[in-house]
Amino acid sequence: MAGETGMLRRGKPFGTGRGGWAALALAATALWPLSALADEPAAPADGPAAPEAGAASAVTQCVAAHAEVQRLRKEHQLLEAGRALKGCARSDCPAPVLRDCGAWVDEIERATPSVVFNVTSGGEQVTGSTVLVDGQPVELSSSGAPLKLDPGKHTYRVERAGHKPVSKEIILFEGQRFQQLNVALEPLAEARVPPAQASVTETYRPVPALTYVLAGLGVAGGASFAVWGLMGRSEQDRLEKTCSPRCADSDLDAVRTRYLIADISLGVGAAALAGAALTYLLRPTKERPIAVSVEPSRTGVVGSVLLRGM
Repeated sequence: MAGETGMLRRGKPFGTGRGGWAALALAATALWPLSALADEPAAPADGPAAPEAGAASAVTQCVAAHAEVQRLRKEHQLLEAGRALKGCARSDCPAPVLRDCGAWVDEIERATPSVVFNVTSGGEQVTGSTVLVDGQPVELSSSGAPLKLDPGKHTYRVERAGHKPVSKEIILFEGQRFQQLNVALEPLAEARVPPAQASVTETYRPVPALTYVLAGLGVAGGASFAVWGLMGRSEQDRLEKTCSPRCADSDLDAVRTRYLIADISLGVGAAALAGAALTYLLRPTKERPIAVSVEPSRTGVVGSVLLRGM
């Protein structure tokens, strides 16, 4: 009993002031039943408990809670101290104890640190995250109320589906309330899906190289026809002006030669163009594979077609 009455209140020993009244109340309730037993007969074993014994038990619990709150405050266990206050703030507690515990309610509330988690992803607030403090999951208030913690070092971890978890440490001090913890979650790298490929074939008719050769020869023949024809016509006009109708055979042979070359060029060019047309129209039919790939992207679905065998 002497140990209980020697507990500290706000750093001062009980003995004077309100703390002394609590110790005297405890001592009185402990001694009073002993003197009462000498004058009153013992109650039956199965009978109801005496009212005085119940009152003494209540006072004992109040004083014990009063001392427990002080111990927890010295050890900076403010959350437990706040819960222990319920044991000494009852209406049936002695007045000195009740006054102390009533005053401590506000003091402990102001001294208890608290944090507010601000979880974002891509610069925007997100919900549905799992928060663990000191390895234990905590339930955050949907109304944004702060989470109360004891002073000291704490670790917290924030997890959310599709994001990398974030783990950090923080040191809280008494009276440090509404500390905002900004947690920026980084999305996981999107798993690259192998592009789906469908291999099909298509028929096509490639143009033979001979077609291009014959077409070029036909164009060259037409050009040669035009050149030699103009040269022959020019020479014929000259002879008609200078020596017609008594021109020499050698002069006439030159005109005939030019016209002959023009006619041969025209025939070769025409034949070459006809051959180019035939090789183009009669070209064979072949097959070639087509690779079609489809893969997702940030803006939708991207498809590509790859032709082989051209």
